[in-house]
Amino acid sequence: MHRNELGGVPLVLDPELLAGRGLEDAPAQVGREVGNPRRIVVAPEANPKTSMLFYGDVIVVVYESPPGTFELEDTLFDEYVHVLAGKLILTDRQGNVREVDTGDHVLVPKGFCGTWKMEGEVYRELVVAEKKTLMEDARAA
Repeated sequence: MHRNELGGVPLVLDPELLAGRGLEDAPAQVGREVGNPRRIVVAPEANPKTSMLFYGDVIVVVYESPPGTFELEDTLFDEYVHVLAGKLILTDRQGNVREVDTGDHVLVPKGFCGTWKMEGEVYRELVVAEKKTLMEDARAA
């Protein structure tokens, strides 16, 4: 939902979407092309799902995927993540590990370099990121 559609009324996030019901197929590839260090690739057979809950100065998205691992380099935006199902393991280039379990929250800062590993039968997260920088990154892909 776009901010203009709210008419100044606060938005309560849909619990069905947060529970993974009603999500839509997501693109198999998100981010950069092969060879670029900022690329994020999910195998097509993974069948990731997503739903954009809010679109304003920030974007609020539910993302769901089977287990997988991304290599990230120099991310271009700050990202708040609330793990809704499964477990997220973030390992930076210095070997520092942050484990984020279901129900936990983490802020992944702009410039993060490392591994983003999703575990569990299903991994689902609520993501909040700044729209301007996120959209600029997507257009550059």
